[in-house]
Amino acid sequence: MSDGLPGSIGVRKVLVIGTGAISVCHLPTFVTLLRQHYRVDTAVCLTEAARAMVSPAALEVLSGRPAIPPGWSAGSGPIHVEWAQWPDAVLVWPATLHFLASCALGLTADVATSIAVAATVPVVFAPSLAMGVTASGPYRRAAAALQADGRHLVGPIAGHGVWTWQLSDGACAPPDAVLRELARISSGPTEPTHHAKEHHDHHRVSRTSQ
Repeated sequence: MSDGLPGSIGVRKVLVIGTGAISVCHLPTFVTLLRQHYRVDTAVCLTEAARAMVSPAALEVLSGRPAIPPGWSAGSGPIHVEWAQWPDAVLVWPATLHFLASCALGLTADVATSIAVAATVPVVFAPSLAMGVTASGPYRRAAAALQADGRHLVGPIAGHGVWTWQLSDGACAPPDAVLRELARISSGPTEPTHHAKEHHDHHRVSRTSQ
């Protein structure tokens, strides 16, 4: 993966949102890359579904700060506003169709979607979709709406689904692809992008589609 990494990503603070796709189990590696390789101050927010797939405690150790809670507690205040204003960029890795559609429609039922919608900094989504979903109307409409709002999408790419192990076009883009896009955005004014056709053949065995 290091061969494809940009030399700099142009930001100092990154908020990473993990949603309930199986590739979220690799999020600790992504967070370690941000902290150790790029020396970026990193915060992590997991949806409820993601918290069942990856350890919030492990991510707290790796990020060096408490995980952002998935919901609001009594007296917590508008924590989504505070966190939306904190980073230089927001990375949603992986992003399920449910999360993408919720953000596209402004359905902010939890802290993670509220942060992604309220953020005024670059927001990069890495979709992780079930087989056949990339050509579906709901995904295409959600992707188009997010791009119209100035958001950026990287992937999905070709990979193998964990259930059937069949080749799918809905796998989550690897961290190096997401970081290259962030570096491109940070280098100057850009148009929203959707790199849906990018292929990473050497990642196919390890990438999962949902």
